[in-house]
Amino acid sequence: MNQGLGTTFVTKVLLRQPISSFRLVIALFTVTSAVTKLLYDRFLPELYDYNMMRWTIISLGALLFASTLMRFKRRIIVPLFSLLLYLATLLYVIAFVIANRFDPYAVTILILVYGASSVVINSLFYYGIQCVITLLACAIAYLNSGPGNENLIGFLNLLIAMGVFGIVMTVRLKLISGIKNSYSSLEKLNVLSIVANKSGEIVFVSPSIKPLLGYTPNELLKDGWWISNLREGWISRDYILNYPGGVPGEIASIECSLLTKDGKKLWLNWTNSMLPNGNYLGVGFDVTKYKNS
Repeated sequence: MNQGLGTTFVTKVLLRQPISSFRLVIALFTVTSAVTKLLYDRFLPELYDYNMMRWTIISLGALLFASTLMRFKRRIIVPLFSLLLYLATLLYVIAFVIANRFDPYAVTILILVYGASSVVINSLFYYGIQCVITLLACAIAYLNSGPGNENLIGFLNLLIAMGVFGIVMTVRLKLISGIKNSYSSLEKLNVLSIVANKSGEIVFVSPSIKPLLGYTPNELLKDGWWISNLREGWISRDYILNYPGGVPGEIASIECSLLTKDGKKLWLNWTNSMLPNGNYLGVGFDVTKYKNS
């Protein structure tokens, strides 16, 4: 099993969040942006702001939230809209910081944007490009703004934050890489993995299903598993629907027999758990030899 399959499992199963979670993040972003704008206008009126740009970004956040409610080409529209919103936010905040000559309150907003980007971006290369653009713009502006302790403190705070978030992002990406390598090693043992979402639909089946049971992963996705002769070979769909908050103890580890596509009987020892996004994960080990011995 190559590295690509481990990558697919991690990115499409372990790291994928339901649209409801993404919708919540966008709602929080939009509301927080609006509240922050109103608070800054009320308590920090001396700060210069690009009002039209700020309210345009808030409106884009509201439109992005609305787009998550529509199913039409959502997988294309939402990512592109998200990228547009993030780039607009980043450029606006950089301009906001420069216009206010690195005022600490203005720099705080840019630091928050960098904190969010260290979680959203999954590439140190793109994070580095973001840092270079920010540093070039801020360095030119700082040199032109003249010396001043307040300016210097704000600029240094930004540099420190960029470095800290870069370290956090590096650690996070190393953990993800370790998970990918672990899953790739697990697949080499001819272990079967299956993932079901909260609705009981099968969203992932490992490629090892083909040599083990004779099926291709695509045959068993969504309701494919439940309408095949394999449906008795894992946990019941009722468990997934009735226990969305955690895996019941009686099914955490089970043994099931099932028939392969060509009619042979196979025994699998299943270890079941719940992923952070609420999906059920089953990892099955072939124990047929031990059962028949």
